Amino acid sequence: MKKIAPSFWFLLALGLLTASGSIAQPATLPLQSPAHHLLDRLDISSGTAAPMHLQVRPVSRQDAVAYALLVDSVANTAGKYSAGLRYLYDENNEWLSPGDSLRRRLRRKPVLGIFFRTPANLFEVNTPAFRLRVNPMAQLAAGQEQNESAFLFVNQRGVEVRGDVDGRVYFYSHVLESQVRFPNYVNQWVAGYQSVPGAGFYKPYNSGLFNVKNGYDFNLANAYIGARITRHISLQFGHGQHFIGNGYRSLWLSDAGNYAYYLKFSTRVWRLHYQNLFLELHPISTAVPRPPNSLLPKKYVAAHYLSFRPAPAISIGFFEATVLNRSRQFELQYLNPVILYRTVEGMIGSPDNVLIGFDGRWNFLRRFQVYGQLLIDEFLFSALYKPEQKGWWGNKFGWQAGIKYIDAFQVPHLDIQLEYNTVRPYTYSSFDSLNSYTHYHQALAHPLLANFNEWIGLVRYQPHPRVWLSGRLMYAKTGEDSASENWGNSPLLQNGSRVRDYGNFTGQGVQSEIFLAGLDAAWQLYHNLYFECRVLLRHKNSADDNRDLETRLFNLGIRWNVWNRNLDF
Repeated sequence: MKKIAPSFWFLLALGLLTASGSIAQPATLPLQSPAHHLLDRLDISSGTAAPMHLQVRPVSRQDAVAYALLVDSVANTAGKYSAGLRYLYDENNEWLSPGDSLRRRLRRKPVLGIFFRTPANLFEVNTPAFRLRVNPMAQLAAGQEQNESAFLFVNQRGVEVRGDVDGRVYFYSHVLESQVRFPNYVNQWVAGYQSVPGAGFYKPYNSGLFNVKNGYDFNLANAYIGARITRHISLQFGHGQHFIGNGYRSLWLSDAGNYAYYLKFSTRVWRLHYQNLFLELHPISTAVPRPPNSLLPKKYVAAHYLSFRPAPAISIGFFEATVLNRSRQFELQYLNPVILYRTVEGMIGSPDNVLIGFDGRWNFLRRFQVYGQLLIDEFLFSALYKPEQKGWWGNKFGWQAGIKYIDAFQVPHLDIQLEYNTVRPYTYSSFDSLNSYTHYHQALAHPLLANFNEWIGLVRYQPHPRVWLSGRLMYAKTGEDSASENWGNSPLLQNGSRVRDYGNFTGQGVQSEIFLAGLDAAWQLYHNLYFECRVLLRHKNSADDNRDLETRLFNLGIRWNVWNRNLDF
């Protein structure tokens, strides 16, 4: 029997479901957009619980507006949150009713009779059958790293398009062409993993005009199409990133890695949000030479997450994912949306890499949120207390704990977040390196991969509606692999090459300490158009002196509708 490619099943599902007379489901907010933090702080401090589960990101634009309107309707809180609410309305104006006074307030005299009919969009179309938003994307920034004569720079240009047709199907697409010269600590990462963080494939970029000899040229493309199958079930199909969790990091699924090809089903009913996610990934390896322009190998991930809100301020969830390598063929049994994947994996001979996890969060006193996340790759309880099993390599797990403090010390718009993350050696790895929980040599979860302890402190302050200040501190103790020994840092190595079975501990191997401090200041000249200044200090002290690195850099830039993740690792 001829093998059926997974793309066929994705397209078949899409065709069948979008042909069912669905109602439009909107595009989502960019993962790194400040809108997600605005929604989170509203959920914690407004006293009005969000109707969606905010740990499942990205959040839909329609949900963002619906929640903003809900908070805005509470008279004693509207003034306090007016700047954030206004941003959400501007950013997602298609989801304000045509006759709504808020939408009328956003209207303005168009430039040349065509452009900027509303503040947030260069060009827009609003008809009963078709809505469209088109915006430019651009970023120009330059900076200097200590002891470097050549400038660091970012040069990105692109376009973003979103809309819906006939009230049935929605779409989103952006493409961002990029030429970047990174600081040296990122260059070391690229050299070691043969991919650009968050982008994957790249070409060397050299410029005699600007004296650039070690830059990178790459594209970022995020595109999807989707529909609502029923009132409570929707699907989305495309290329993009996802994030599950309440923290700055996620130990399950985050935006740390490359964009991936996916099919996603979301079910929201009663107090539940259930998400099924199917990913097609690339298990590339620098150890295996690949001819130019050849097709990359493939592997797949099937994941689901169930979130339950027993009370408006409390949320708990269960996560499960399995990684499978099938020579370009998806294992159809994992398409069952309501079965435990560990059960399927056992029924077919246990060849795959299965991870499970639990999370929870609690908002209290309209000021605080405590949250946590647990990841279990493999676990043997007796190895925690039996002397002969202490430090068993197969106890692969990690956990996260954090707290958020909104309007800290009674200062409006001053938010503080503290977070701790730890992941045991060999977590995310497999006996088959192609089954590692990675994509294009990058983590699907935490950018430090495994075998680390990490402490993070974040401060966000908005003293004026157009001014954004943020600071972050990160301290991590990691255990890196040596040139010839696998101490459990990189899941790209098969765990059968481990140094020992027992006596393992977090931070073993080539021990390193990383201290990072960042300060960002941004002034919003126009909607999503920022002039910004960034300062970054990073110090790495390793037991291997050749891995020590001191980084001090400063840059200035301007960006428009571009949201890039901080490279904090």
